[in-house]
Amino acid sequence: MQCPVCRETLRTIEYEGIEIETCDECEGEWLDHGELPKILQRREVQFDEEERRALVNATKIKGVPLKDVDRDLPCPKCGATTDAINYGGNTGIILDRCTGCKGIWFDGGELEKVQMLIEGWEETIGQDVKKHAPDLRRIERKVATSELRGRRRGFYAGFLSLISGGILDPDN
Repeated sequence: MQCPVCRETLRTIEYEGIEIETCDECEGEWLDHGELPKILQRREVQFDEEERRALVNATKIKGVPLKDVDRDLPCPKCGATTDAINYGGNTGIILDRCTGCKGIWFDGGELEKVQMLIEGWEETIGQDVKKHAPDLRRIERKVATSELRGRRRGFYAGFLSLISGGILDPDN
């Protein structure tokens, strides 16, 4: 396989017990569909608490016009093109996901940022859920009783899925 950014040959390595491809030149990494959740759950690589908190604090929820950052990279696995995705919805960590095989290209350091972000979120999510539990229960009741229609209902159902564990998989 060739790197979609610099066209160098990708090398297979083991990362968190999963075989992934990496580029020695640009330090990008290719994960096949389904490998990211496995890496995030495995947790062999541990990050410093200070690093995790700094990243979580620096990663503000923000919309990014994906059309402005979409590079249409060639997929190293199947040859289709990639689409830009804003990891976790609005983290500002832009990844490139293949439109064909659904694999994901991480520029150098992005996989570690995603791991640190998830670890940081997991440290604080309990506090956030407790703080916002009344609002979350109210929204959950509205979704369950179909008071929210169309796109809004889909957004809130997606949000509830996100906080109940969907943050691990960018396909959610």
